[in-house]
Amino acid sequence: MQQDEKAVSGRYASEPSRHQTPDIPEIDKRIDAFIAYLKNVRNLSPNTVKSYRRDLGHFAEFCSRAGINDLSALDHKTLRSFLANQRTRGYSRATVARRCACLRSFFHFLAESGALSRDPASVLTFSVKGSNPPRFLTETEATALAEGSGKSTDTGLRDRAIIEVLYATGIRVSELCSLRLGDVDLKAGVMRVVGKGRRERVVLAGRHATVSLERYLKETRPALLKPDAYSGDIVFLGNRGSPLDPRQARRIVDRECRAALGGEGLSPHTLRHTFATHLLSRGADLRTVQELLGHKNVATTQVHTHLTRGEIRKAYDKSHPRA
Repeated sequence: MQQDEKAVSGRYASEPSRHQTPDIPEIDKRIDAFIAYLKNVRNLSPNTVKSYRRDLGHFAEFCSRAGINDLSALDHKTLRSFLANQRTRGYSRATVARRCACLRSFFHFLAESGALSRDPASVLTFSVKGSNPPRFLTETEATALAEGSGKSTDTGLRDRAIIEVLYATGIRVSELCSLRLGDVDLKAGVMRVVGKGRRERVVLAGRHATVSLERYLKETRPALLKPDAYSGDIVFLGNRGSPLDPRQARRIVDRECRAALGGEGLSPHTLRHTFATHLLSRGADLRTVQELLGHKNVATTQVHTHLTRGEIRKAYDKSHPRA
């Protein structure tokens, strides 16, 4: 499967399209038009656009193997066959659900633009029910991670600030790595971030996060800047003085989690789940958490509602007038 993934991503993942012959298949033309729409009209992030192109690449490969050349001949049954094929090939339910959503967007675009007379994916669905819930930390684990991080390297202040900011704000790792000095107001405890679809929002950061970030900015960041090298205003820098990228940030979080929590490596997204879960379990309403996370749809935020039986009972006893 990994070899197949590389072959598909190699064909569809980069810009511009690399077809060398003038006889470009119809589906490839439609994919290129859709990708241009995502980039130029919807202003989606490069990573999101790349994901759409990769998913549509798998669909194009499926159509090629099935001998399907005319998109207007596709029906709901064929699209369901593609999703079933993806499960047969070993992809997770979450991945197939994402590709289902991708197809819905793709065919909606084609129908709206007049390229197709009908939308065969209008009622296409695929449930992620049955998939494992996202991992999140308990409050005790989150405290141990925050207080125990940054002790094993020379860039400890930076690494602890990364952990504290991710847990305090719930921002994505891409948003963390694109933070600029002017986006951060330490005195007010707020940060301006640019999320998916280039949507801006303001997030809150508590005292622990702002103190850690201030120490990093004063003591470590100046030392990371190299003469005649990067001199921009990105907040978090790598060991060589250039802006920290998401892959480096993930390695830092993984390392600090292993060190502080006894061997289990976790991702920045785990801290995002943890942020949301702890707010909800302590009484924050779903809409507020949705705003802080930058989710366009509240259904996405509901993934974070990891409430225990005790928390549900407590909320019931507090809220119901006849409890």
